[in-house]
Amino acid sequence: MNQLQVFTGASGYEFRMQIRRRSMWIAFIAMGLIFTQFHQPWSRPITTPARDAIVYWTAIAQTFLAVVAGIFLADRLQRDQRTRVDEVLGALPGGLGARLCGKYCGSILATLVPLLLVYGAGVIYILARWHTTQALPIALAAFATIALPGLLFVTAFSIACPAFLWLPLYQFLFIGYWFWGNLLPDVGIPTLSTTILTPIGGYMCTGFFNPMGKEGVCNPGIQGATAIQGVESMLLLVAISILVMLLLWLGLRFYQARQ
Repeated sequence: MNQLQVFTGASGYEFRMQIRRRSMWIAFIAMGLIFTQFHQPWSRPITTPARDAIVYWTAIAQTFLAVVAGIFLADRLQRDQRTRVDEVLGALPGGLGARLCGKYCGSILATLVPLLLVYGAGVIYILARWHTTQALPIALAAFATIALPGLLFVTAFSIACPAFLWLPLYQFLFIGYWFWGNLLPDVGIPTLSTTILTPIGGYMCTGFFNPMGKEGVCNPGIQGATAIQGVESMLLLVAISILVMLLLWLGLRFYQARQ
């Protein structure tokens, strides 16, 4: 069995296991319904550009739906340990690295399905209300640049950290980190929320879609952020995601060697 077969097999298994979780679907839909009542990008006048409403909706979706994604991705390794699936997989030919890459890709793809459905429903409503389809490319570009790098970042930590932490503790710390490291204003309390290491996508949102700092477009926005800083933030988030998965692979290899 070559590494590609191991990767595709692990990806398919993880995708099927994650996509079947009713609780994940319910949580995404409920979160989308709850927070759209407080942040309604479609309630603004039609005279405002549709692209502004879509970018704002992307920022809102990333702000709250990424939390749901992180929580439901956190038990993937521990579930395998609890059900003894990891022992079965360990007895099969194929490298640990390929299985971890498959777990990462399959899990995030399955989690993206309900997230994209909620996000897409908001985009469709906005396009219908503004009677335009010209802003559809903006929705695709906004999701790819504002939301996706942060989701890759969240997935890596949510798969790796519970391998060494008690699952409820990680989930509690993750929620605290999300609001501390992304939404807490820089008003004396040390926080990462104003740095390029913010998976909520503030630098990408401002730098790519709102360089003039117009109100009601990015939530949160980073005043003065440039497109170059947006690219730097994207690359940093992706690079850290790769590094975290590499450290997980090394840690699990060390643990297996000690057994």
